[in-house]
Amino acid sequence: MVAVAQLNGPIWTVGGQALEVPAGILPAQYITDLLRVRSVELGQREVTVRPTEQQPFTLTLGADGSVTAKSIADPQILQWLRPARSDNVTPLVPQPTIKGGWTLFGLHHGSGATTWANLLDGTEIGDPKASSGRLLLVARTTLGGIEQAKTLTYRAGAVLMVADAPGTLPADVRRGIRVLSGAAPLVRVPWLAALRGTMTASHTPAVAKAAAKIAASIRGTWKETT
Repeated sequence: MVAVAQLNGPIWTVGGQALEVPAGILPAQYITDLLRVRSVELGQREVTVRPTEQQPFTLTLGADGSVTAKSIADPQILQWLRPARSDNVTPLVPQPTIKGGWTLFGLHHGSGATTWANLLDGTEIGDPKASSGRLLLVARTTLGGIEQAKTLTYRAGAVLMVADAPGTLPADVRRGIRVLSGAAPLVRVPWLAALRGTMTASHTPAVAKAAAKIAASIRGTWKETT
């Protein structure tokens, strides 16, 4: 069963992965298009939908891309229904070429790249030469992490600076981050206690919401070309 839940406003989770519904598009339209794109992968499955201001309901995702409901207790459910997918119709949500689209490279041991590749639905690589495109570099907010990031800024679409501890950063680290920001777009990741020592943190509302905000920041700062 696929779980769809609204966290806050445009932030939703689909199968435990957070996403932000673009402004001007109905969540039902955006999310059902996403489900239809994935219908071949998912097959015929039930989908539970939990909006914040509506009673939960169940949909059936057909392998042909159709989205149906056994009962319609609330007329708003109608906006979630879709006929079988037509090959001539382009969905609002295009099929991603590599999972979520970002290729992550951890700049040092313990950078958090594996965790954030999972949360952002990206692809982690162990060697920057394994990809010819821009990379989402991942480093901790330490002087060592900053120095490692400087060595690869020419490949950076963005640098994810993951907090190494709770609290305010030391002054020398703050200065280093300011210098680094002149060479590559930076996205700061706050300390998230829920990520420590667990493999299922991506399913918690707090972490899913944080991941959605980080994803939006990456999209807003991404540098595609030099």
